[in-house]
Amino acid sequence: MQQILQHLVNIFQSYGILGLIVLAFAESSFFPIPPDVVLIPMCLMDKSMSLIYALSTTLSSVAGGVFGYYIGKRFGKPILKKLFKEDKIDKVGYYFDKYGGWSIVIAGFTPIPYKIFTIAAGVFNVNFITFVTASLIGRGMRFFLEGILIFYMGDSAKYFITNYFEYITIGVALLLIVFYGLFRYLKKKNLLKLNLAVYKNKIYSKLNYFHKKYRIVDQTAFYVYTSIVLSFFSLFVFLELTEDNFIHKDYSLDIYILQLVLSIRNNVLTKIFKGITVLGNYEWIIAFTVLVMALMIRDNRKKFSAFFGLNITLVWLFNELLKVLFKRPRPDLIYRLVDARGYSYPSGHAMISLTFALILVYYLNERDFKYISIKFTVIILALIIGISRIYLGVHYFTDVLAGWSVAIIYSTTSILIYKNVLSKERE
Repeated sequence: MQQILQHLVNIFQSYGILGLIVLAFAESSFFPIPPDVVLIPMCLMDKSMSLIYALSTTLSSVAGGVFGYYIGKRFGKPILKKLFKEDKIDKVGYYFDKYGGWSIVIAGFTPIPYKIFTIAAGVFNVNFITFVTASLIGRGMRFFLEGILIFYMGDSAKYFITNYFEYITIGVALLLIVFYGLFRYLKKKNLLKLNLAVYKNKIYSKLNYFHKKYRIVDQTAFYVYTSIVLSFFSLFVFLELTEDNFIHKDYSLDIYILQLVLSIRNNVLTKIFKGITVLGNYEWIIAFTVLVMALMIRDNRKKFSAFFGLNITLVWLFNELLKVLFKRPRPDLIYRLVDARGYSYPSGHAMISLTFALILVYYLNERDFKYISIKFTVIILALIIGISRIYLGVHYFTDVLAGWSVAIIYSTTSILIYKNVLSKERE
């Protein structure tokens, strides 16, 4: 297990700031490796960039925390019980009750697993603004402290961080707890004259007014915020992949993944992936699209049916255009287990199937479709179709990753257009 985790760390490190951003985002909701293991070496390699790396890690970690928050909000305590032990969940609930937002600050700053608190914050309905603010403070304190130490101390900071950093975070956390206890005591004894509740209510009312005035969708404003974040993040991933492949000619990650795939190939996996990859072929995509459109028409959603069919067609054409622009050859024939024609970058199977899945899941959410397992299955199947292309040797890993990135950009953008333009007129 330790070797697998080290391999994953090496992969994230090989991608530089992109790997750091992805790791920080994932660790805040589901991934076991902390971003410090990539942040610290990167800061040591270029200490002039330490504060930029710290900022990127902080923002990505908080964004991942928001994702964890909505996982908890959407799926409730059952998802928490599947991921963590009961005693840890009870302890987190106790901290929320006793310390409120301070518990998130402490979790974000100390070695306490931050991901437990992000998901639990959604489960226990912690105020969203409080959660984001506390996360920014806690995560920012941790990562900027590491960045600042390396920025000023250079290589000598490595020993200090390795041996004493966690003790410092625990010490600061204890001081925060003491400060919080003193604050509560003074407030209880009416020794604290500032009417903080009034200021809090004023700030909240102004933020609420701003949100209502400038949000561009109704009760589903979350779609907008999430779509914008995902689109920018995916665009950054796509541009980084394109730069590495076509400007720097860096194929180290693709070669590493290809060698890994070759080492795990066997007859059972080959049969499974050959069966799955067929679902992303054009004839199956056409069949699935027609079927879904027919069901939408039956549901009296003719406009969305046309919107769905148009987008699957357009993303298909867009994929072909990108392939012609980049003209990246597929992996050598000796690696391929199925036939494939045309260029390789980005993967059409990955790009089209994920776009199909994302727009379909949005439609199901809009119709208050209750079976969450089906929505997850649709998304997971689309991702596995992309993975099958890597296993079968007809695409490189970065081809598939680029396909997913463009799919997210395209689908979120088209959904925003639909929500704010097309859906203004009734079906």
